[in-house]
Amino acid sequence: MNTKKSWTRFVVGLAIVSIGLVLIIKANLGVSPWTVFHIGLTKYFPLTVGTAGQITGLVVIIISFMVARVKPTFATIINILLVGFLIDWLMPLVPHPTTIFMKYLYLATGIIIFGSGAGTYISAQCGTGPRDSLMMALDEKLDFKLGLIRNGIELIILVVGYFLGGPVGIGTIFTALGIGPIVEFSLNLMNTLFSNSYLQANS
Repeated sequence: MNTKKSWTRFVVGLAIVSIGLVLIIKANLGVSPWTVFHIGLTKYFPLTVGTAGQITGLVVIIISFMVARVKPTFATIINILLVGFLIDWLMPLVPHPTTIFMKYLYLATGIIIFGSGAGTYISAQCGTGPRDSLMMALDEKLDFKLGLIRNGIELIILVVGYFLGGPVGIGTIFTALGIGPIVEFSLNLMNTLFSNSYLQANS
């Protein structure tokens, strides 16, 4: 499955995710739990949001390996580095919204773009991200359902990020509720499109 086309789709998906993240951050209405944590870190350390995300990702990889010997894949490393670099590159280029309407437009557009990008890179099946590695590591050690582990991780990260000064707001709720269905729709769409392309190429 790790063909050149799959890797291209993987990288394009990560780039789309980065654009969505930047729009959500710029909306300044609240962000996802991990981004709350990353922005919170920038309040106390001389870090950019992208660099904070990269460092967090690397720490998560180390924890995953220590807990359950979950080894990072090449895709995991690319995920961490590329998204961090793109966020820092895009942040100065995207203007701040000047009205409340524009803020909500940024938020809604960012959620749609993020979810579409996530579905795109997941459909490439090149490998998991660092947060998924941590979730799998804890799943091996704890007698809880995978969804409960994921929610528990994000709740802890959200609370810590909030106390660090990260932006929690209505956008945090919208991202929590909105991204999942968009990822699912995008993933199904990508699987259908590329499955049809494969069948046509081999017919």
